[in-house]
Amino acid sequence: MQRRITPQLDTNDITMIVDGRYLCYRTKYSRGGNLTYNGVNTGVFYGFFNTLQSIANNNFITNTVIMWDISKVGVRNDEFGGYKNRGTLPLTPEEIEEKRKFEEAYLYLTELCEQLGFATYTLPMYEADDLIALWCKQFSKGTNIIITRDEDMYQLITENTYLYDPDKKIMKNLQWFNRTYGIEPEQWIEYKAIAGCKSDTVPGVPGMGEKRTLAYLKGDKTFADKIKQHQDLYDLCYQLVVLPHPSLSNYWLPYKETRLIEDDFSEFCLEYGMTSFIEKIHNFYIFT
Repeated sequence: MQRRITPQLDTNDITMIVDGRYLCYRTKYSRGGNLTYNGVNTGVFYGFFNTLQSIANNNFITNTVIMWDISKVGVRNDEFGGYKNRGTLPLTPEEIEEKRKFEEAYLYLTELCEQLGFATYTLPMYEADDLIALWCKQFSKGTNIIITRDEDMYQLITENTYLYDPDKKIMKNLQWFNRTYGIEPEQWIEYKAIAGCKSDTVPGVPGMGEKRTLAYLKGDKTFADKIKQHQDLYDLCYQLVVLPHPSLSNYWLPYKETRLIEDDFSEFCLEYGMTSFIEKIHNFYIFT
């Protein structure tokens, strides 16, 4: 078990917490997703850093942490074999090659960001979502802005923890959540356990669904007996959706800060033809 480290954070500190895989995957469909330089597909790199720079500069970010998924299966798969088991149609050779290139770029980026001085985190058998939740709960002083579109993380929203959706350019804060769903963020765990989660193939309680679940959480007990009849299934689903995973209750993240190494970043940009970053490099993050 790690020793708990309490950083000397200030209430004015604003940390950008990045769901690394989401942001990489997003670049596949951005305008720069097909960029190449000397035969190398650089779209993932350009889109990743360009998005980070834009968000950081627009929100006066004082620290950036990146959470990476590195395990194809994890503790949740051990608990429920169907977890994230979506079943996919056979891929064409072109699609297989595209997937291979993306995974290659993703793996390279996970290693590169640490070498460049970014504060990065990985944890075998767990997801980036778990790491994000650990950070928000353990380093809650100041403001946290989570970069993701993953609705599972609505449960982490507080007065000083927001979700930012880069696609819709929406900052989802506590007021937005209350207005949109009419419940509290901590109820989102129960919501997901009852209604289920299609993206993670969490089944939920049979016969419920989103509308009935929201009604139940707002006080309509019409379906209370149905939930009790499936108590074991509900308990399993709750275990799958709560963040961080319960087995991490005694796990403490080491506190890290991004200190980007300017010379290394410049060298990387030159190697992959991303000179636009070099031209404005002194406005980019925190250098050693």
